[in-house]
Amino acid sequence: MNSSYYDLRGKIVQAERRIATLTERGEMWAQYNKYKTVHKQFAKVKPEKRELFEQRHSRELILYDAAARYLKELKDSGEKLIPKEWQREIDLLTAQKQVDTIDMKAMREELKAVERLRKAADQLARQEQDKSHDRGPER
Repeated sequence: MNSSYYDLRGKIVQAERRIATLTERGEMWAQYNKYKTVHKQFAKVKPEKRELFEQRHSRELILYDAAARYLKELKDSGEKLIPKEWQREIDLLTAQKQVDTIDMKAMREELKAVERLRKAADQLARQEQDKSHDRGPER
């Protein structure tokens, strides 16, 4: 039972890690798209006004660059940029994680019950052993 319980716990942890990874990808995708227009505007700004534009929009440009770099590294590593698939996988993993968590909680209750039974059996065995020692050798 303990083995099954910890296997399930490992499965849940693995799902949580994958969800975190996919969530980060989705957030970077959203950040990239949110600041893409500012980056395009920056590219069109005349050289004499670039510094002023960059000062006014430094936060947006930095966030865009960070997201663009992240997504480029992801793409270069062979990953496809498929945010809808990422979200679909997050939804599936979240649903499975909820089911596994319910199963794990039920298993935890069963383990507690088995442990209580084992302790009671050990206590009874000790009591029986003590009784036989108290009687002493019969003649």
